[in-house]
Amino acid sequence: MNTDAEGARAVLSRLLAGRRVLVVVLPLARLTLGLAVLAGVIAAGIGGYWMAVGTDRVLALFTPSHEVERPQVTLDLPEVIVNLRLDTPSRYLKIGITLSIAPQDRARVESVLPYLVDAQQEFLRNIDQHDLQGSNGLYRLRTELRRRFNLIIGRDAVIDVLLRSLLTQ
Repeated sequence: MNTDAEGARAVLSRLLAGRRVLVVVLPLARLTLGLAVLAGVIAAGIGGYWMAVGTDRVLALFTPSHEVERPQVTLDLPEVIVNLRLDTPSRYLKIGITLSIAPQDRARVESVLPYLVDAQQEFLRNIDQHDLQGSNGLYRLRTELRRRFNLIIGRDAVIDVLLRSLLTQ
């Protein structure tokens, strides 16, 4: 046994004498430990999600969805020119809107078209030029018009509001 212990001490003393090995071994050991900790955190997260939602919901993540996209038709609203608020440098707004709707809702939307144009004008007269700046401004304009149109129609008939033209002067 002394020979084994002495052999191990000799190997260890040679390794410690050549510090170059530590430059390679210690970073590899730290990397291995870090990867083990990361794997443990990922496993804990997946296990927690699994326990929270159940097996069916986890399996649903990996199955392809069979959602069928609804067919859409478009309906052009007449172009409107409105006065903006008085405190804005631009005084006029010309806007053309196209509604994307489901085919079965076309007759219903066409029957309330005057109310949609009225709601559009009422909303547009209360905004200023600063409300239309940037992509966020246009996104808010489209979502607010969609919300108002769906309130008038009575359900989510308007799928999307598309801007054909937008001009401030």
